[in-house]
Amino acid sequence: MGTLLRNYDPEKVSVIFNNRQIRMFGDDIFKLARAGDNVSLKVGVQGDGTYVENATLTITIQQQSPDLRYLESCAERKVAGPLALNDANDDGRNIFAMNCRVQKLPDRGRGKDAADVQFVFIIPRLELND
Repeated sequence: MGTLLRNYDPEKVSVIFNNRQIRMFGDDIFKLARAGDNVSLKVGVQGDGTYVENATLTITIQQQSPDLRYLESCAERKVAGPLALNDANDDGRNIFAMNCRVQKLPDRGRGKDAADVQFVFIIPRLELND
């Protein structure tokens, strides 16, 4: 039996926030992480409950990306918008969520090399689509 070999093409990955496609990714494109369990139950003092399902999506862009100022502005203005991640690679999945926000302004630094900048988005309800 032969070895299974697949190709990965970073050009087949796109991130769109608030209807704007993000460009000039750094060494990494994204990292999707659950903020704890898939779902948790928050119960109030009177016994009322709310299910909490949330995740974070971290994207890495270059410091010269034309989208850096836009994302910083969204963080400052507390803009909530749709977030879509499309991965057209072999095992890729599509992610879509509404009412996402940039968690905080990223740290910025300068050094010998051009630094990457990371933005973390809060995803209140994560949907993975095949």
